[in-house]
Amino acid sequence: MNPDLIYFFQTLLNGLAVGSMYSMIAVGYSMVYCLLNRVNFAHGDLYVFGTFISFSMMQIFPIPAAILFACLLAGLIGMTIERTVYRPVRDAFRLVPMISALGAALVLRTIAQIVWGTEALAFPSLLPGGYLEIAGLKLFYKNFVIIGISLFIVIGLTCFMRYTKLGRATQCIVESLSTASLMGIPINRIIPLIYALGGFFGVVGGVAYSSYYGVVSMDMGIWGTIKAWAAVILGGVGTTYGAFIGGLILGLAETFASGYLSSAYKEAVGYIVIIAILMLKPTGLLGKKRIEKV
Repeated sequence: MNPDLIYFFQTLLNGLAVGSMYSMIAVGYSMVYCLLNRVNFAHGDLYVFGTFISFSMMQIFPIPAAILFACLLAGLIGMTIERTVYRPVRDAFRLVPMISALGAALVLRTIAQIVWGTEALAFPSLLPGGYLEIAGLKLFYKNFVIIGISLFIVIGLTCFMRYTKLGRATQCIVESLSTASLMGIPINRIIPLIYALGGFFGVVGGVAYSSYYGVVSMDMGIWGTIKAWAAVILGGVGTTYGAFIGGLILGLAETFASGYLSSAYKEAVGYIVIIAILMLKPTGLLGKKRIEKV
């Protein structure tokens, strides 16, 4: 196979793996963002907090149990944040919930810095090593595992939203919080559960990312919030598949920019792609215009 072609496909596979990790974090973020249409600044620090917890638990318990415990604890923390930080200011001016979210993020980050310090820590590799070589193209097993986990999550969440009572109630809340409440939907029970799911799947993405690159650090928090929000806006608010596709496109854009230009340009190129797509379709790739009746 032509070396340039091999390099292209190698970059493509790496980009899909990176985009899949973005998607896992973005899908959890999307569920929370769609409910109240608020930027959840605490999401990034929550999934990093859970990733650090999984790191510590791995020293004591078997790895699957440690990850599950961290995901469940992150879900519980997410519910607590919703109850204490978001719910009291749910109907306040838009700026107030944003400040509350920043406060929650700072609390989580401060606790994490006290417990684990400010330096990046080496994270154990949980993904399979090695690769399969075909015509000079190296198919790394870890890339396919990451992509597979991401697909499993997005398909599972889509089925949950479409075919379960809780999922359908969540869609009603997304359409109109006040109307859902008038219809008898217990919004104060459902919203915390969605925050819990957001934290749960955020930690899954955080563990996958840390295992892929072999490091976990505090900087992943703000990075995760920005990437997840960008992926949701790019894919279209209100759809799980939109967040998934948005994450893939962002990962591909950054990986190809690193591979063909320089790693210094990958962030800029990624957001240039987002701006270009939103100029053509302001609602995102799979987003729909909301029609408000007066």
